[in-house]
Amino acid sequence: MRTALVHDALCCVGGAERIFKYLCEEFEEADIYTLCYNPNETLEFFKCKEINVTWLDKLIKTPQGLRLSFPIAAAVMKNLDLSKYDFVISSSASIAKYVSAKNGKHLSYCYYPTRALWEPEKYFGNSKLGRSLNPFLKYYREKDKKLANRVDQFIAISNDTKKHIKKYYNRSSHVIHCPIETENFSPSNNKSDYFLLVSRLLKWKRVDYAVKAFNELGLPLKIIGTGEEEEYLRSIAKSNIEFLGFVDDKQLTVEYSKARAVIFTPLLEYGLIPLEANASGTPVIAYGYAGVTETMVPYNSEEGMNQQSPTAVFFYEQSKEALIEAVKVFEEVDFVSEDLVEHASKWNVKSFKTKFRTYTSNYFD
Repeated sequence: MRTALVHDALCCVGGAERIFKYLCEEFEEADIYTLCYNPNETLEFFKCKEINVTWLDKLIKTPQGLRLSFPIAAAVMKNLDLSKYDFVISSSASIAKYVSAKNGKHLSYCYYPTRALWEPEKYFGNSKLGRSLNPFLKYYREKDKKLANRVDQFIAISNDTKKHIKKYYNRSSHVIHCPIETENFSPSNNKSDYFLLVSRLLKWKRVDYAVKAFNELGLPLKIIGTGEEEEYLRSIAKSNIEFLGFVDDKQLTVEYSKARAVIFTPLLEYGLIPLEANASGTPVIAYGYAGVTETMVPYNSEEGMNQQSPTAVFFYEQSKEALIEAVKVFEEVDFVSEDLVEHASKWNVKSFKTKFRTYTSNYFD
C-alpha cells in the first residue's frame, strides 16, 4: 500500500514537527510531503529524509512567511498531486488537511482546526494582521470547512481538539494523545532556584504576561526560544529574566531538570512542554485551558492530602496578576519528583505509535 505523509511546513521546531517525526519513523516506507522545508530551522531528523516540497519552497522559509501567504499556500496544498497513493496521513494545524487522496483514503492527525480563521482574536490578538483578515473571514471559513471534507477520518490530539473539530467542521474524530520522548528526560538531584519558560516567542504564545509577572516578583526566570516577539520581550524584561535563545536538546533537558518549575502561558495548546517538565521531575505552573487540562493533574487546595499527587498549579486568567498568585500557591505545595516522572511516563512515543498503527490498520480492515 503506497503511503504519503503530509505536514503543513517544516520550517521551525515545535511540538507538531516532533509528532510528524514520530509518524515518519512509524511509517518509514511513506513518502514525505510539505509546503516548504528549511533544514536549518527544523529537526535534524529530516536532513536524512527525501522531502518533497512545493514551488513555494523557493519563497517561504519561516512560519511568518507561511502565515502571510496563507491564501496562496492553501491553494498550492489543495492542488498537490497525491493520486498515486492508497493512503495519505496529514499532520495538520492549518493547510495539510486540504490535500486530496483522490484514489485512496485520507486520515488527518489534527492539532486544531485552522486557528487563524476560527479563533483569530485568540491567535492574533489585536494585531494589524488579525484585523486585516476580518473582512475575509466568512469566505475563508467556508473554504476551510469545504476543504476539511477531503479528510475521510480525523484523529484529534486531544478531547479539546475533538470538541472543536465537531464545532467548526461538524465532523467526528478519534482521539490519540500526543507523546513525548520520555527516555530523553530525567530528574536532577541538584535543583536550582530559577523558573523556566520554553516557547517560540510569538504573540499568541502570550509570553508577555509571564515576563511582566516575573518583573514584579523579582524571581529568576529563564526563557528558552526565539521568535518575532523576542526583541519586544527583551525590551520590557528586567535583569532577573535571562533569554537563552535556541538551545539544543541536551541543554534543554538539563534546564528542565534543574528548574524549580516550568511556566506555561498559551491558550490554544496541547501541552507537550508540561509533560517534558514532569518527565524531568519538575512541576508546572500553567494556564488551565485546553489540552493541558487533559495531561496535568492540578493542585487543589480543598482536597489537601486526599487528592491524587499533583503535577501542576493552574491559573485561569491570562494575566500578570493571575500568574503571580499561582506562583505564590506553588511555593506552598510539596511536589514529589518520582510521582511527576511516573505521571509523564504514560505519554511515551512507543505507546503513541502502537495506538496510531493499530487505529490505521483497523480503519482499513
